[in-house]
Amino acid sequence: HISSNLINILIRFDDICPTMDYSQFKKATDLLDKYNVHPLIGVIPECQDEEVLIEEYHSDFWNYIKELEKKGYKIAMHGFNHVYDTKTRGNINCGFKSEFAGHSFIKQYEKIKKGKEILEFHNVYTDVFFAPSHSYDDNTLRALSKCGFKYISDGYSKKIIRRYGIKCVPCRTTGVPKIKNKGNYTAVFHAHEWVRSDKAHAYNELENLLKKYSNSIKDFDIFVDQPQGNYAIQNIIEKVTVFYLRYIKSKLSYVKHNVLKL
Repeated sequence: HISSNLINILIRFDDICPTMDYSQFKKATDLLDKYNVHPLIGVIPECQDEEVLIEEYHSDFWNYIKELEKKGYKIAMHGFNHVYDTKTRGNINCGFKSEFAGHSFIKQYEKIKKGKEILEFHNVYTDVFFAPSHSYDDNTLRALSKCGFKYISDGYSKKIIRRYGIKCVPCRTTGVPKIKNKGNYTAVFHAHEWVRSDKAHAYNELENLLKKYSNSIKDFDIFVDQPQGNYAIQNIIEKVTVFYLRYIKSKLSYVKHNVLKL
């Protein structure tokens, strides 16, 4: 097991698909290669999200993914088509949009099963999943378990806990977390967003993270090889964090940007 007294960091990239911005993702892989870091990458089985329909379909995409896997990258299934079709925020997220949360168990099971079949048709096998916008519910976890998945990269607990047979590997931020003197952290990146002026800084954040903490960054299989937390305690931590993000943080931001200007 990895030590709970050390800093352990997992690097995660979302929205990997045949129509992504390859030039931006190459910037990421070049940097990761420089520091010999192997991230968790979320592959969308059948992307229909217009935001990620950036380049023409790359026919060599699936061979490319297999090459990344050979290098040590861990492949995860990232949703099914990455299209938000419910106005439900799910178990942990704040926004009212989801590809999964709010759907019946059968609907979610069918999506996850079909996505897995697409990956396996291309000889990509994985037992790791994470949903678009961190939006999932209990039916998602139940469907994942029935489809043979073992991990989800999500949740606001501080330690890994198990729900419906799925190990929930905490992902407590949407970007780069503030690293303290110990703990387990997941840093999340969307390379295709780096062309935006408001998101370009994320590349520099990745570079700084790799420079400063390269010895603390772990491959997924090592990162998850840690003792599970006490379910009751971690469940409380998650519920308190979700309550804070949904109902308190937004009000504090309003006070900061409006009241303090007076």
